[in-house]
Amino acid sequence: MVRYFIQRPVAVFMVFAALLIAGLLLIRKVPVSLLPNVDVPQIIVQVSYPNTAAPVMEQQIIAPIRESLGRLGSLNAVESQSANHSGIIQLTFDYGTRMDLAYIEVNERLDKITQSMPRDMQRPLVMRVNTADIPIVRIQVIPKDEGAYDGISRLTEAVLKRRIEQIDGVSLVDINGLQQQVLAVIPDKEALAALNLDEGAVAASIENANRELGGLQVKDGQYQYFVKLANVLEDEAAIAALPLLLQDGSVIQLGRVARVIPEKVPPAGYHLYNGKECFVITVQKQASSRMNELVPRIREAVDQFARDYPQVAFALSQDQTFLLDAGISNLEQDLIYGGIFTALLLFLFLGNWASPSLMSISIPLSLIITFLFFYLFDISFNIISLSGLALGVGMVIDNSIVVIDNITRKRSQGLDMLECSVQGTNEVIAPVISQVLTTIAVYAPLILLSGIAGLLVFDQAIGLTICLCVSLLVAFVLAPLLYRIFLTTHPDKLKKDTRLYAWVAKGYHRMIGHILRRKLLYFLATLLIMPAGIWLAARIPVSALPEIEKKESLVLLDWNDPIDARENLRRVKELLSGIPAVYQEVEADIGIKQFLLQQGNNTIQKAEIYIACEQERQKVATDAAIRKWLRERYPLAGIRIIDAPNAFTQLFSKEDAYFEARFKPLATGGDHPGHWDQLTGSLQQLPDTGFVPGEGFVREQSVTVLLDYDKMNTYGVTRKAIEEVLQQQFGVYTISQIKRYGAIQTVRLVSASTTVEARLMTAVKGRNGNRYALHQFVALVNDQQTKFITADRSGPYRAIVFDRQVKHIPELEQAISRLAMEQGFSVSFAGSYYSDQEQLQQLWFILLLVLLLLYFILAIQYESLVQPVIVMLTIPLGITGGMLLLWLTGGTLDVMAAIGFIVILGLIVDDPILKIETLNRLEKKYFEQGLLHDDRLLEKMIHEAGDTCLKPLLMVSLTTSIALVPVLFVSGIGNDLQKPLAIVIIGGLTIGTFFTTWFIPLAYWYVTKLKIKRSHTR
Repeated sequence: MVRYFIQRPVAVFMVFAALLIAGLLLIRKVPVSLLPNVDVPQIIVQVSYPNTAAPVMEQQIIAPIRESLGRLGSLNAVESQSANHSGIIQLTFDYGTRMDLAYIEVNERLDKITQSMPRDMQRPLVMRVNTADIPIVRIQVIPKDEGAYDGISRLTEAVLKRRIEQIDGVSLVDINGLQQQVLAVIPDKEALAALNLDEGAVAASIENANRELGGLQVKDGQYQYFVKLANVLEDEAAIAALPLLLQDGSVIQLGRVARVIPEKVPPAGYHLYNGKECFVITVQKQASSRMNELVPRIREAVDQFARDYPQVAFALSQDQTFLLDAGISNLEQDLIYGGIFTALLLFLFLGNWASPSLMSISIPLSLIITFLFFYLFDISFNIISLSGLALGVGMVIDNSIVVIDNITRKRSQGLDMLECSVQGTNEVIAPVISQVLTTIAVYAPLILLSGIAGLLVFDQAIGLTICLCVSLLVAFVLAPLLYRIFLTTHPDKLKKDTRLYAWVAKGYHRMIGHILRRKLLYFLATLLIMPAGIWLAARIPVSALPEIEKKESLVLLDWNDPIDARENLRRVKELLSGIPAVYQEVEADIGIKQFLLQQGNNTIQKAEIYIACEQERQKVATDAAIRKWLRERYPLAGIRIIDAPNAFTQLFSKEDAYFEARFKPLATGGDHPGHWDQLTGSLQQLPDTGFVPGEGFVREQSVTVLLDYDKMNTYGVTRKAIEEVLQQQFGVYTISQIKRYGAIQTVRLVSASTTVEARLMTAVKGRNGNRYALHQFVALVNDQQTKFITADRSGPYRAIVFDRQVKHIPELEQAISRLAMEQGFSVSFAGSYYSDQEQLQQLWFILLLVLLLLYFILAIQYESLVQPVIVMLTIPLGITGGMLLLWLTGGTLDVMAAIGFIVILGLIVDDPILKIETLNRLEKKYFEQGLLHDDRLLEKMIHEAGDTCLKPLLMVSLTTSIALVPVLFVSGIGNDLQKPLAIVIIGGLTIGTFFTTWFIPLAYWYVTKLKIKRSHTR
């Protein structure tokens, strides 16, 4: 095959030219994203029903929905949380579930059950969780004049939102902070009482006038027409002119007993930017769009908005493109600095300019052709796939190094250009393919890893695999052809080695000679070094992500007070003005957020504050100032300050507690507060009391309405009549909606009374149409109620949470179970501890699978059952080398370091594969010459194999390592994320490879001697 391609240079050049041109053209069409477009197997159902208490939300809305959805197929878990005004249900499916079909099924079940829900409740919002759902930028819309707030609210919703949606590549535009207006109908209670009417009569009159008829049609001969009743309600004047029937049969206009005015709905939430009330627009991209081109288009649109609407100020915040820019910058650095360092290294080892040049050309060629396959396989440029390419920069040159070095060796033996190119390539095809397959074999099983990590590693594995396969094509087809064309120097004049390499080679042979005289000592010492990586791993701190410079904080506040949104806003403004203004930017979402894709639970008493500082020390000082300010003024407020998540950290962060015990009462009626208080008291006996009560234990002040049923029976007042009046006076009573020209305006009944006492004076109808004051039948008592109701598939529970890692979990489980049983509760356990244990078991399974794949690949290549074991014994040496350098540099065991160890598994075996292949070839040659395998011949074979493999070994390991050196010395978030990965690979390939240089010869020596001994015994 190699001979065929070498003899057809024009065809080969044309094919590669076509691939290069296609790659350069299609690189503009490859989508650019922050993260791969991955469907996470989760669906969120968000329920919003303002002015509804958490217990009512749970009993009447969330529980029926949860029970209906709990019977879905492939459903792994159901979690729900009911709060005041809203509720959320999280459905987690098995990995591999068709989420598009699951989404349809969830909506179908909701359509069936929402018919029994309150008619004025909006349909629950169903959201699929996708990595593309993370906003790429937030646009702040800031009114310059507070009086124009309402008009700018309408401008934001009707104009700005639609103009942003029209930008090519935008998927969804979401808004928070909007103000709403309704038509408020305010009855005159004295006028109604004088006419012996109630507020229900006013509402009924409006509702009847705005009722839509069903499907009416008129047939006129062969023609058929649909009939539609014209809507008489268009504005407040039309409502005021409606007829109101009195009990004596006369009619008056509704406006005589009620005022109809446009009124701004009291907001349930606010948005602040740098202390000013405003609106925020979040923008999400389409999966196929190029993020680095979309964000500039958004900036251009915002600049145009500023020119078109001078009464509004605009600002962009939390721009996530910095992560993508960091990934692209990281790849560019690897290409430029790593490529330069790699070329210089090759020139240090090779005595001619042509060989290093031919080897180096494989880097840009392989990457450009890889871009073509990215387009064909619909893979985006994202921080995951770019990290795969960054790893590949130092690896794609390896195949060309081995091929060109072997061709040069054949050339020095006097073969003509054609034969040395053909034979030199054919000799190394098997080991080079094995090297690539071992790397692929390491990545392939990782796709089986559950969770988001398994889904994301797919893009990195595919990117690296494509890059390595393309490098094979370049090494086996283009490199021999270019060698034949450009290296026409006579073999006698061909300078192979530099003085540096000659000195290294001489030292290598002295070292091997010394080791072969002390074989057993060095062999046993190397075996003892192998498990040192485990010892080092126990002394290296563990973290989720690498330590990067953190300049942004997210303050999560819960005032733990039954305040309204306006008071929440006042407190947040007071907080921001009370701390030193050392921050660059501050953004706050207060109370209930209006985002469609809001996945958390909305409550009026909560606030989220994003603070961006210029330096990390300013962030630390600001966090401390916030804690001090809240501790002094609002000691009951719950506060949690975390590093502000970006798109990358948000994806890998875990919201689950480390360990959680969930309690449910066994007996009917065991849910009273005293019973729970006894349980929490007994839990103080636990051996580890470092837990905090979960959200289900949080209580808040409330008002309980007590009905006097004796009076109600005496005067003929029904419970339904009292509930309707209570809803009118204290709830949100929506009468109807006016739909006109695509716009919808809500009509609400609003009480004119401002105090509780005045509202309790409202009349309620009794027997014979008599009216009585509401306060005669109800009493209001101060009480406490559960603030949040948490539930899983089997029903509501309350939990205690261990946020930190706890030792001796099995013993703690037994203690909690015993105490729960004594108090009359059942208990179940959850948390990241169990998912981590499950993932650890999967990792052990995957590691075993990787080792089996490596073994099978090597066994097929060598046709031996023992030699693959020799090669695979070098893996612990690479891991130990990586652990040692990570420990010496003060690194952490995180997700990036784990990827580095994965890469080491595939790379550390490259030299042993080539060296064993070379030793086998030499053994076969000497066997054919009739030479016996004595000690002198074995030593000669080992030294000869060292001559053949040392140069490619050094160049391969050092080029891969040196390509990552810029990551260690160039600052930036991209390099901060990659540093643990670079440290592990450099340590594994330098320190680990150093040990393999003598371990492989020693292992081969003992295996061969054992084989000779067995042959003699036969």
